[in-house]
Formats: sequence, C-alpha cells, structure tokens
Amino acid sequence: MCCGLCGDTHLTPVLELVPTPPANAFVAERALGEVQACFPLELVLCESCRHVQLAHILDRYAMVGDAVDADSDWPEHQAHNLAWARELMERCCAPEQSLVIDIGCNDGSLMKLFEDAGWRVQGVEPSVNVAGTAIGRGIDTYPGFFQPSIAARIEDERGPARLVIAHDLMSQTDDPSGFFEGVRMLLRPDGLFSFEVPSLHALVADAGVDMITHATLDYHSVAPLMRALNQNGLELIAATRTRLHGSRLRGMARPMGGPALVEASVAALLADERRLGLADPDTYRTLASRLATIRNQLAVYLDSAKTTRLRIAAYGAQAGATTLLYQFGLDADVITFIADASPLHAGRYTPGLHIPVVAAAELEARRPDVVVVLAWQDAQAIAAQHPDFEAAGGRFLCPLPVPAPCA
Repeated sequence: MCCGLCGDTHLTPVLELVPTPPANAFVAERALGEVQACFPLELVLCESCRHVQLAHILDRYAMVGDAVDADSDWPEHQAHNLAWARELMERCCAPEQSLVIDIGCNDGSLMKLFEDAGWRVQGVEPSVNVAGTAIGRGIDTYPGFFQPSIAARIEDERGPARLVIAHDLMSQTDDPSGFFEGVRMLLRPDGLFSFEVPSLHALVADAGVDMITHATLDYHSVAPLMRALNQNGLELIAATRTRLHGSRLRGMARPMGGPALVEASVAALLADERRLGLADPDTYRTLASRLATIRNQLAVYLDSAKTTRLRIAAYGAQAGATTLLYQFGLDADVITFIADASPLHAGRYTPGLHIPVVAAAELEARRPDVVVVLAWQDAQAIAAQHPDFEAAGGRFLCPLPVPAPCA
C-alpha cells in the first residue's frame, strides 16, 4: 500500500477503530437474518507528506453501486448548494455560457442552479442510480469514477472549463493524483477548481470520529494537499473550514501561473494545523485515548439510565452514525430505535447492529426518555425542531466532542 497523495510506501498506523460494516449498508426487514461482515477501520499517516488515509480499502464500485442518496432529499444540502453556487458565481465573474463541471454531481441539484444562471453544465457521478436522476433532470452526466480518460473525453466534447467543482468525491477516489491530473486537463488557464473534503483538523479537534467510514479514503490537511496539487500543475489559493454532515475543508485552486491571487486563508489554516500537531503520530494516540474516555462516559450515563428504566433512542441515520454506534458500543440492547428526518432509511435497519430506523415524527409518538444525537453537529437545530419532546421531559444527549446534554 502507498500514500494516495505522494506515492510513498512508508505509512504509520495511527488510529484503529472498531471494525464496522460499510456505513450505508442499511438493510430491509426481510434481510435481518443475514450476517453483515465487518471490516477494519484504521487510519495511517504518510511518513513523507503527512497525509492521513484509510489502511483498508473496500471495493469502491460495490460501495456506490446501490446508492440512492440524493441531494434534493436533504434540505440542508439544498441550502448548502444554493449558498455555494452563489459564492462560486460571484468569485468567477464568468460570462454567460461558460462551462462548469461538477465531479460527483449527485442528482444534478447544484448543476441545475448554474444552468438556470446561464452556464453550460456537465456532471460526472460514480453511482449509476443517482447519475440517472441527474440525466433525468436534463444535466449531461457521465456515470463513473472521474479519471483522466473521462476528463479527456469531456474536454474534447465540451471544451475547457471555467470552473471545476468536486464536493467530497475527491476523498473517495483511490487515485488522488490521477484525479488532480484530470482536473488540470479540464481547466482553462484562468479556470478555478473548487473542492470540499473531510477536514483532518476537525477530526482531531472535535474527536469527530463519525467522519471515518469505508467510503471516505482520505482525511485532508492543507500541507499535503498543497504538495499534491503542485505536483499536478495546480496551486491552492484559498482554504476555509465549513460544516455539512461533519466538518469539511473547502479549497480553491488555480492552474500554475493562473491570474487568481493566493489568499491569506491558506497560511492561516497551515498555522492552525501545525499548532494542532496533525503531522505528529502522538496526536492520534491522544485522540484514541480521548475516544476511549468518551465511550466510558457514555456507558456510565446510559447504564445509569437503563438501570432506572429510562428508554433510550437515538437521532440521525447518516453514514457516520454507523461508526459512532460501533465505536461507542451503542447496540440494540442500548438504543431501541433511531429517528431520522430523511425518508431514505425509514423502515430499514442499521448496518450490522440492526437497530430500526423510523421517521422523525416517531420521536414524539414513542416518547423515549433519552435521545443520543448521532447527528451531533446539528444537535441544537434538531432539539429546536422537537420542542414537544423536551417539554414532555425528554432529554437530548450530544456524544461529541464531549458527552453532554444538548444546550
């Protein structure tokens, strides 16, 4: 195995989690008798460029083959897309009919916003099911994982792009260098590449272990990214942290020598990462100890609740919930059900542990006493959406970054 960014083979194991099934492998009731295999979930640190990635990689085609998650199913995704589209259009100041390419376009929601604003649009989506939805919306979409051969085909058919976007898919490729090569092939000399990836800074600072799943191969920090981009003819010009289903590193890059200026945000994030010690293996040993403490604290609190016959449920059936459930020992003996606002998993059961998932409205109907908020970054918003639950004496418990009642 080698580093996905620089190719070095010297990789140091730094964080080993409890093995889990694939995070999105929710099952129907008829399949409850089938045993789901668990696979190692471990991070390694590159001794050369200090990039962090998964040590054990599953078949990426199997991971996305049955995907049905669509951006339009999640209100927060729609709001995120609208804000991001406006920001990118303002930054680009591109003339009408400029080309924008979305790598990992999902159901085409983001591209539809650009199309409505007068852009020419092109999508690439690895999930055939979801790509079909984008095509059905009139968005030209290549089904498949992005690679230089697809980039060459798009450039030949559509010409160079003013803007290339990759929301999260960059962390799901097993060839990041080839990914960057393809992006560079697509960009005009004055083009821009905008991306979002899981933030290693947030993982360490917040103990955000739920961002670690088998579908996410890479956990990015600025310094290794800058080096990899440079090696492929690109240069990082802006970097910020944003939040959507876990913390993200949002970056903007230009072709080498492009006109866009390098912003102070890059140096600021580099300094933050150095202070946090992301290049030091000891940082991850400290994180492992912190996770063990959190598990013990949750166990004490929830065991006490069970002893007094309080009913315990959870909220949030996003992919990272699978990691949290396994890492913190929250099985069906502890959690009676999981409520979720999305219709995607209602009526199904969580991967491996087979905890039933129900609609969010069931929270008031079933009235558990304690709800562990697995979607912990949205805990305040979730609590605000269920005032009747709290008014009736129910309690929301946020597991991260430190177990505590939701304020």
